[in-house]
Amino acid sequence: MESSQAERWYEIANTVNRNCALADNLNQLYRSSSLEQRIHMPEELGRGYWQLNQIHSSMELVLCDASFYRETTLQSLERDNSLKLSFCLGESLHWNVEGLGKEYQLEHGEVSAFGYLPTNSSCQFNVDQHIRGVTLKLDRLTEIGALQQLPLHKISSVLTEKREPFHHSSMTPEMKRITQDIFHCNYQGAVKHLYLSGKVLELLAVYFNEVILQKQSQPRLSGLSRTDIDSLHRAKQIVDSQLVTPPSLEALSKLVCLNEFKLKKGFKLLFGLPVHAYIIDRRLDEAYRLLEEGKLNITAAAAAVGFSKASHFSEQFKRKYGINPSEYFKSSPLQGNRR
Repeated sequence: MESSQAERWYEIANTVNRNCALADNLNQLYRSSSLEQRIHMPEELGRGYWQLNQIHSSMELVLCDASFYRETTLQSLERDNSLKLSFCLGESLHWNVEGLGKEYQLEHGEVSAFGYLPTNSSCQFNVDQHIRGVTLKLDRLTEIGALQQLPLHKISSVLTEKREPFHHSSMTPEMKRITQDIFHCNYQGAVKHLYLSGKVLELLAVYFNEVILQKQSQPRLSGLSRTDIDSLHRAKQIVDSQLVTPPSLEALSKLVCLNEFKLKKGFKLLFGLPVHAYIIDRRLDEAYRLLEEGKLNITAAAAAVGFSKASHFSEQFKRKYGINPSEYFKSSPLQGNRR
């Protein structure tokens, strides 16, 4: 296991600046053997941090919460033999893989499984783009007893069947809750390590159960035709684009040519939440982004995303993130002077 710790997950390079401090710091982070290490975004490039925690000799956790001040393209060469799961909690990511001639993207609220195929990828980060997420690295030859029974081969078979280096799926509400718990861990030292270890195992259990194992019981969706599923995705796009004043269920059902019953039932099956609960969840995500930028106060941010009362927003925020917005953003590492 020592050799796997000494090797890097990725070889990172800035395609324009070969002396990029961020690329150097990331390379050091990904070969770190420390129990916990955090690097900060260089001030000239942006703000935020990447943090690596050694959960076990065979498992590592990386948290990322950062924004860019200037357009930056990073290239990553991946060669190691491990499974990675990346949970996207910020804005969507877009990247190209050398030799495949196509663009990949990971949307907010999605999780990507990868690492079975070596890849050389280039990802462009735009000005003010907020990247936030949780990534787990799991060595395939893990010595963790609780993980030896995980059906890793099922992910491998999915990727092999599709002949793709990445397998994307939607995060369920339970996954979102656990990833937020991980981000907002307030413990220190050995207690923090114990807490994060438990949360990582919980997240893995939920991912494999809800994304991999239950995929075999997809007959629950058998009542939905391909046209119905396309209509439901169109309904989600409409809601995403009109979060402040979304159409009523009746209007939405007409826009996508589905009756209300099938819209309500199918939306929850596909996206894990009823339409109204999904709207609240996405509004909270948008408000979080606005507050993180530091341009609006809580009342203004709540109104900007469609909450008519700041008290209702605070109540919903605490329900999702486990803390009042005023308390969280007072101590958030991204609060402070923009430049």
